[in-house]
Amino acid sequence: MSNVVPIRPAAAPQLDPHNVAVGRLWQHRERPRAEALSDCIGHLCQTHDMPEHAAENAAIQALAELDTLNMRDTIDIATTTSHAVVLTNAAGQRIALTARDLRELLKGHDLQAGNAGSGRLLLLERPAH
Repeated sequence: MSNVVPIRPAAAPQLDPHNVAVGRLWQHRERPRAEALSDCIGHLCQTHDMPEHAAENAAIQALAELDTLNMRDTIDIATTTSHAVVLTNAAGQRIALTARDLRELLKGHDLQAGNAGSGRLLLLERPAH
C-alpha cells in the first residue's frame, strides 16, 4: 500500500503593482544594485516629493522584496531586534546574527553608496549572476 500526496499548485510570488519603488527598481534591474538604489531614491524624492530618509527606507524595502522574490529564506521579524537579525532558512532552521557577526561577514566586501547624494546608505555590491 502506498500513500499518495496530492500535488498542490504553487502560487507565484506577487509584487505590489502600486509600489513605485518596486516598479522603479524593476525597470533598472540590470544595473548595479547601488546605482539602481540611488536612482530609485532620487526618483522618489524628486518625482514623489518624499523626504530623503523616507525614500531611502522605501527603496531599501523594495530592493529587499525584489532580491528575495524567489527565495524561501526569510527574516524572522518577530524575533529580530536592534541587536540581532534572525533568518529562517528553507529547511526551517533559524540563524541568529548579531551586529558583530554581520560586521565580520562584511569584512573584505565592497560596500557601495546606495544613495549617491548623501553617501550615508551603504550596500553590499554583488557580482551580476
